[in-house]
Amino acid sequence: MLEWRWGGITFRLSLWFPASIIVMLSLDRSGLTALCLLASIAHETGHFLTMLLFQDAPSCITLGCFGMRVERRPTQRLSYPALCAVSLSGPFVNALCCALLWHAAQNAALIHGVLAVFHLLPVMSLDGGEAIYAVLCCRLSEECADRVLLICSVVVLCPLTALGFWLLLASGYNFTLLAVSIYLLLRMFLREGH
Repeated sequence: MLEWRWGGITFRLSLWFPASIIVMLSLDRSGLTALCLLASIAHETGHFLTMLLFQDAPSCITLGCFGMRVERRPTQRLSYPALCAVSLSGPFVNALCCALLWHAAQNAALIHGVLAVFHLLPVMSLDGGEAIYAVLCCRLSEECADRVLLICSVVVLCPLTALGFWLLLASGYNFTLLAVSIYLLLRMFLREGH
């Protein structure tokens, strides 16, 4: 893993990240992978700019084969409304790009739209789940908010996993939704195990 510091932020780059991007770009003749990559960059830029707006520069940014992970400084703690704004800023940027690109580039607009809607799902590890957690913490204890979000995540992910399995059986090859659902379930249960 490569590591460097710039502007007080530690950046980590797993060699699997560029390798997976190169493989996906070389196998995709449609150009959808490049559009997905650009939509993801726009999404993360929305989060990053909002963090900077609240003067909450991250301590570490890690790029791995499962995407980007941002670590906040332990000494700096945002208010719950600010956390909600940071969580929703990524999907907001995607929704804005979807609206702006709709008549000019529908494939790109659809990718931004799907990314926005997916990240707004009320599931742990997704922006919608983080936003709901922040809103709940304004009224409930963190422990209670965590339990409510866990229940909400299970209620959403179980049918999503079933739909992904059905999609795999119906298409014979499309396992994307199933893989993402299982990944989110595993992250949720591994987080709960700690």
